Amino acid sequence: MVDYLKSAEMAQQLEWIARILLAGFCGGMIGYERESRKKSAGLRTHVIVAVSSALMIVLSKYGFRDVLGLYVRVDPSRIAAGTVTAIGFLGSGIIFSRDKNVSGVTTSAGIWATLGVGMAVGTGMYVVGICTTFIVVTVEIFLGRQGKVSRVIKDVYEIEVEYINIPGSRVGEVIKKELEETYGCKILKFRVRQRGGCIHLGMLVRTSKGKELYRLADLVAAYPEIEKISI
Repeated sequence: MVDYLKSAEMAQQLEWIARILLAGFCGGMIGYERESRKKSAGLRTHVIVAVSSALMIVLSKYGFRDVLGLYVRVDPSRIAAGTVTAIGFLGSGIIFSRDKNVSGVTTSAGIWATLGVGMAVGTGMYVVGICTTFIVVTVEIFLGRQGKVSRVIKDVYEIEVEYINIPGSRVGEVIKKELEETYGCKILKFRVRQRGGCIHLGMLVRTSKGKELYRLADLVAAYPEIEKISI
């Protein structure tokens, strides 16, 4: 009888290990997509998050069965709730702002989703966890900034141009026309400042051809009075 109980307990623990491994595989699928795009949180981070969350939910559900009794009750969701709160620290560390642009939000959301996948698989909801994994990966591949359908998604870019103030110069008009006609930009903001002998143009534009804006640098060769173009 004792041997049977031991074998049953071992089989149960092997099932839990299989859940953790499956969670790690699902997290790895999400992480591989992020790493292929050179994101700060890649394969290892997502695998660790998925494996850890699966372990936590297994502990929450099954780790205290030996202390349960008539006067001892536990809430199986307590560790899960704490894990969801704790993942916020990791996710917020990935989001950063530079030059008025915020990046890392999608990766942070992916880590949060990976936590959910790991918890779902850890509880034994295999189909839910696997389907969620494919949904997250599909969204990141096809709807990301560099995704397959990114050409229909318009992002906002800030463009600054500095050029020497030469009488009769048409640099401002040329750049505005180039943005609207060549790159299909919608100019959201347009400001002009004069400082000394230079003109500073600041523009906020929305376009689906953000990756092509680097070609604006060709205008520097065409117009020697242009000092700087930054995007």
